[in-house]
Amino acid sequence: MMIGAGVSRWTMLHLGSAVVAFLVAETLLAAGYADPLDGLRAPATLVAVHLITIGWLSLLMLGALYQFVPVITTTSLFSQRLPILSFCAIVPGLAAMLVGFLALDGVAYAHIACLPIGGALVLTGFILGAINVAMTLWRARPLPLPAVFVAFGLGFLLLTGLAGLCFALAFALPNPPRFLLALAGQGLLLHVVAGLGGWFTLTAMGVSYRLLSMFMLAPDEPRPTSYAALGLTAGGLFLLIATGLFGIAAERPMAVYEAAGALIAGIGAALYLADIVHLYRARKRRHLELNSITAAGALALFAVAVAGSGLAAAFGGLERFAGALGYLFVFGWLSGLGLSQLYKIVPFLTWLEVFGKRLGKGPVPRVQDLVDEPRARPWFILYFSAVLFGTAALVFASAILLRFAAVAQLVATGFIALELWRARRPDPDAAPKPMGQGAPLPFARPIPPSNRSTHGG
Repeated sequence: MMIGAGVSRWTMLHLGSAVVAFLVAETLLAAGYADPLDGLRAPATLVAVHLITIGWLSLLMLGALYQFVPVITTTSLFSQRLPILSFCAIVPGLAAMLVGFLALDGVAYAHIACLPIGGALVLTGFILGAINVAMTLWRARPLPLPAVFVAFGLGFLLLTGLAGLCFALAFALPNPPRFLLALAGQGLLLHVVAGLGGWFTLTAMGVSYRLLSMFMLAPDEPRPTSYAALGLTAGGLFLLIATGLFGIAAERPMAVYEAAGALIAGIGAALYLADIVHLYRARKRRHLELNSITAAGALALFAVAVAGSGLAAAFGGLERFAGALGYLFVFGWLSGLGLSQLYKIVPFLTWLEVFGKRLGKGPVPRVQDLVDEPRARPWFILYFSAVLFGTAALVFASAILLRFAAVAQLVATGFIALELWRARRPDPDAAPKPMGQGAPLPFARPIPPSNRSTHGG
């Protein structure tokens, strides 16, 4: 990010609200109210799932995009009003959806009509957010590759929101159309794929190309594999979803085409991971900061989730292990990457707000001076360990072990959130601290001394 770049007016509101939603969802898991062993269609599970997918991951993604799309495209955000309008539609919409799910669970005073009302509000918020980001991208043509990933991700965001509204109508209408009933009965997997694979993963891939290269001082020129990763991942996901929807509408099995789409998307994800390994190996910053180390952990779990899904599908065990793989994908890859990058983004934006204007007028602290990595590192270790433990608990269908993992995960997330809160409240008169070194990664090749960066912040 350029030093003179401004901080988006609503980014921190989105990020803070996202962390709160994540903590609430993890509390429901730790308390045993939402149990992944009950299946994805259980009302209590739906409450936690939508707190995570809409409240945590979608608000996190939109808040980050309002800040970093202008950086990626070297332009200004199309509108500073649309983010708050989008936020004010998504949050009440999510609340209404949760009430609708409670109605499905038989809770008194909760009405099923809240489900489509909330879904419509959430979709409206998604549309407003997507318009804002899309118009910013449109003004910056031709787009750099990370921005193209984001553009495809926005398309899947709208598809995910529209599918969710269709599910809500199928539940709430007294006599829903036949297609809505068929979609609600057979299209859940497509809804999940559009959200987790299209919206979250494509967007995370695009943003990570730029953020990781920036934070590690790595080459940011796209490679041929980068373009292939975009085309194969987006194309494979589109093929899977399009053929699945066609099969539902035509009442014809399309399993072969859906499997082909999943395979193509998996190859694209593998090429993306190969690119990221190249970034880590080619970086100029020899010693990594904590956010880059923990991002590597999230990326490793992404690789495990993708490989595990392929093996499970090949040996006919995908349905059996779907819960464990989904848990690893959501909490290990997407949430792990989100927490790791928040640990850098929050102090970075705080530094811009508090110290950016003082640059060149006297000594100012570095971005890393706003955090305490030795204090935060154990909580990231606990978080990823708890995710792996929870995944294993789902593999063996152990409710007790899963509850233990959920409690540990909640504790870790709470303390990481505390570190973010501390980073938001720096001493405005702070002076630079002595420079330290991070830990190298085992797959990083040595960097000649002449090429090592002396940049401390």
